[in-house]
Amino acid sequence: MGLGSPARSPDGLRLDYLGVMFKNIAKFLAAVEPVWVATCVALVFVFHIFGWHLLGTRSGFLWLWLGLGLVPIILRRMVYGRVEFATPFDFSIALLMLGALIGVIASPQYDLSLGAFQCMLAMCLVYYSWLSHPRLATMMRFALPLSLLGLLIAFLVVFPQLGKPASDPESLPNTYHGLAMCLLVAAIILGAVALFRGHKRKRVAAGLISLCLLIATFMIVRESLPRLAHGDSVGGRLARWETTVSLLRDSPFTGLGLGCWAFVYHHDSMTIVPPTHVHNAYLELYANTGILGLIALIIALGVGAKLALQIVKSPRDSEWYGFGIGVVVACLAVLVVGILESAPVGVAVPQSNTYFYLISPAPWILCGLMVIAHRLITRGTTG
Repeated sequence: MGLGSPARSPDGLRLDYLGVMFKNIAKFLAAVEPVWVATCVALVFVFHIFGWHLLGTRSGFLWLWLGLGLVPIILRRMVYGRVEFATPFDFSIALLMLGALIGVIASPQYDLSLGAFQCMLAMCLVYYSWLSHPRLATMMRFALPLSLLGLLIAFLVVFPQLGKPASDPESLPNTYHGLAMCLLVAAIILGAVALFRGHKRKRVAAGLISLCLLIATFMIVRESLPRLAHGDSVGGRLARWETTVSLLRDSPFTGLGLGCWAFVYHHDSMTIVPPTHVHNAYLELYANTGILGLIALIIALGVGAKLALQIVKSPRDSEWYGFGIGVVVACLAVLVVGILESAPVGVAVPQSNTYFYLISPAPWILCGLMVIAHRLITRGTTG
């Protein structure tokens, strides 16, 4: 202590210690923020899926995990000052969330819609947690292997169900198309990584994993492919699409309520039988979020097209170029899948005497990957 400096009181020293401890905790949570947020969001989805039966009501638990997911973001803001959250898809996300909120307010089944809306808020947390992270390249090098591990676990859980006939009451084959879409997205991205610049061993490994993922995707959808090839898939959906359009004429602005297509389609019944979803992501989006959701989609497509063009035109010497091309192709694949499947937006998952609505994380993940790929390619890999 310097000459003439006032002596610090025990209370002052204690406050200094608490301040240092608070900063260290905040710095630690900021460093592990993506893992922390991803864990909280995973718990949101777990409680959304299983809380229906186990807890009776699950909205309070979902708010708890959402609040915990916000903690590292708030602490990082307090310690480091301004945190950059701006992304190219912000306006689209704002419109989509506003449309979803209107879908909750206008919903004929409030609890069902509220759970789906909380899952959308959770995906917003993931999106902005990723894109505000100061070390994108490091984060992605950890996130990609962990994502593959998650897909492997999901496939192993689903695999025993694949051989069951559609008449089996424990079989829900339609809900597995969302997993098939995720596997296809990962296969496309890794396939592109294998085709472009990088270490030979990494490219070979990426190619082999991509092939395995394609085989897993085929195993899930193999029964649907013959119907698609013969046109039965489209023909069987036309009447459902026409009915949905007729239902939407009565509420063109608000839609049918977030996650409520099955409820309305089956004449205001929570006990549903097939069909459980409209099998068209664009009609599903309209039914969920109304006209604002469609406007959000149109704007997002324009923003995505601009980012995709810049990625394609960027120099190929970046180590992330193949990743960026893979993300662009994966986005196009999901847009095509959306013509015949609701999975890119969400699906109703039947239970023994009711159903819950599972929001798809695909739009947030793909938009986030598009922005990340663009930043890594155009700005370099700083960290």
